[in-house]
Amino acid sequence: MKHACLVCTNGTGDGTESKIDWYERSRRNGVVFGFVSFAEGKPVALVEVIPLLNSPYPISKDQSTTFITCVYSSPDSRYDYRGELIESVLEECRKLGFSRVEVLSGEVSPFPNGPTSFFVENGFRNLGTVAHLLLCSPE
Repeated sequence: MKHACLVCTNGTGDGTESKIDWYERSRRNGVVFGFVSFAEGKPVALVEVIPLLNSPYPISKDQSTTFITCVYSSPDSRYDYRGELIESVLEECRKLGFSRVEVLSGEVSPFPNGPTSFFVENGFRNLGTVAHLLLCSPE
């Protein structure tokens, strides 16, 4: 997790202690998993996933669905590694017995996990709007 926090803080790790504590507790309880991409020995992108049952958003919840809480690529990186991470998430979710993956995206803005166009390009489809954000899932 420390590597993931370095991506989001451009290498400083400032202010990430509580996030790391949450992640470690949640990981021990099987509530969260994720992947980090590295380039030239530095973390450059990350994705974090939880079971949809643990999502704080007003989304219909079921045991067979996971939820991408964060997918991020460092603006300092020359490449966008998020697509590779999405592929890893989909594969890992299948291995863990989940049948669906959902994510919130912005219609135009990069908040919270990137614009919807990124997810559509990676096989997701728009499922509708939730709290002014678009809910997407692979087809």
